[in-house]
Amino acid sequence: MDAKKPKLFIFAIAIFAILLAGCQPITAEPMMESGPMLPLAKVRYGLPGALTHFDPALPGETSEGSTIKLISGQLLRFDQYGVPQPDLAESMDVSDDGLVYTFTLRENLMYSDGTPVTVEDIVFTWERIKDAPPTDQGPIANVVSVEATDDRTVVWTLSLPEPSLPFWFGRTGFSVHPQAQVEADPDGYFRNPVSAGPYYVASGEPGDPVVTLMENPYYQLGPMAVQELELHWVPDPTSRSLLLATGQLDYVYELPPQARATFPPDVETFVVALGGVFHLSINQQLPDDHCLSNRDVREAISLALDRSEINERALLGVSPPVIGYFYTGQPLDVGILPNGGAQDLEAAKALMADTPWADGGCSFTVTTYGPRPGYVESILVFAEQLKELNMEVTADGQEVGIALDIMANSPDYNAGWAVTGNNGGPPESYLRNQFLDGFWAQRSRIDDDEMKQLFDELTNTVDQDARDELIRQIQYRGYEVQSIIPCCERSVMGGSRIGQNIVRTVTGASHFIVVPIADVEQ
Repeated sequence: MDAKKPKLFIFAIAIFAILLAGCQPITAEPMMESGPMLPLAKVRYGLPGALTHFDPALPGETSEGSTIKLISGQLLRFDQYGVPQPDLAESMDVSDDGLVYTFTLRENLMYSDGTPVTVEDIVFTWERIKDAPPTDQGPIANVVSVEATDDRTVVWTLSLPEPSLPFWFGRTGFSVHPQAQVEADPDGYFRNPVSAGPYYVASGEPGDPVVTLMENPYYQLGPMAVQELELHWVPDPTSRSLLLATGQLDYVYELPPQARATFPPDVETFVVALGGVFHLSINQQLPDDHCLSNRDVREAISLALDRSEINERALLGVSPPVIGYFYTGQPLDVGILPNGGAQDLEAAKALMADTPWADGGCSFTVTTYGPRPGYVESILVFAEQLKELNMEVTADGQEVGIALDIMANSPDYNAGWAVTGNNGGPPESYLRNQFLDGFWAQRSRIDDDEMKQLFDELTNTVDQDARDELIRQIQYRGYEVQSIIPCCERSVMGGSRIGQNIVRTVTGASHFIVVPIADVEQ
């Protein structure tokens, strides 16, 4: 990287340097004082969701997203602290005006089958995923062209500066695969793709209960701290706990918090803050005679929630209440919830009194991911709370894939309980997720002209102070719309037999990574 890097990228690298200060990387030879010899031959990882596909152009959950990144090349790859670092790219140069990003690829890049990675593959990836459903459109809204200028150089040209662009390249969407192979077998290639990332699929296909990844011998930043990664889909959280406790799994991303006291001493448990918020997402296209179509009813629900009780009873204290749409530590959070998010039944009942449902008759179903610890339980807790407003709430716990399909496609969908996430990136991307065209904006079917105008202004604004003010205004408008009702921090409990410095979740995100040996901290 040269002196033309955007300030955001310089800041990110500076944070990374500070975090690593005093930490001495190890090689494959020495024994760690408090851990095993590296590399580990195999780690068995327990997934909460099925690996339904390996295609970055298709929507997916944590299990798919994490796996796709591991088995794909990326120009920039998030390190363990959520900082985008050079991967396929040797360097990223940014023009003084912030309008031209020039990536120079490393020499002699190869996929896991020994075929070369080409600049044509990079351009092909852009064309394939730029309009795909899971692609975050915000950071690329100002891109006017992408072209390969020689056999190692690809240039992005923008109409306006976009400091969040480096983070966009670390997302799941921009996962590089060979144009020739994808085009030769568009229906079958992603069942067993080759890889320019740290791992490749050695056995198993999408939908299988076990998929095995092996270290890619051609990966330019290897060797990895783990040679073989065995991914087990275990939908039942109690089963995941038992398999970890008995040594049949080595690392589990999501465990029921109540199981913490049951593990043997060789299992380390920890709270993972994932950089997001548990929320109630409400379908904005329900018919007028449905109570959730009424904006005051939706605000009354928000006011009636006892977020502390939901955390303590359903999430067992690992997910503290929030005061707005953002997770703790985001400086642009305006704390939009009245009373700091504390329950206010009197105000809730006053709002309901002026609606057609003042005397009852408001009933709705909340769809959620049944296998996820605390999800159904959270609905049951706030269903009790909303009885104070004469509401009847039904919890609909489904397998993850079925829940996603209901939320996205069912005409009878009422509301969903899940989590907003950012997975790397600036606050504007996080808000797009909820209020414009992202994952949860699509599921709440939000279609608000004033919100669209605010995001259009944000896209076309360069001055940072002005951008920050627009981000605040988006939160105010979000509260007026009431399509998302925030509740609690997005945190889960994880467990490991190998510590947290080899296989781990990325700081402030939900996807997991395996750390290269050179970056493992003692």
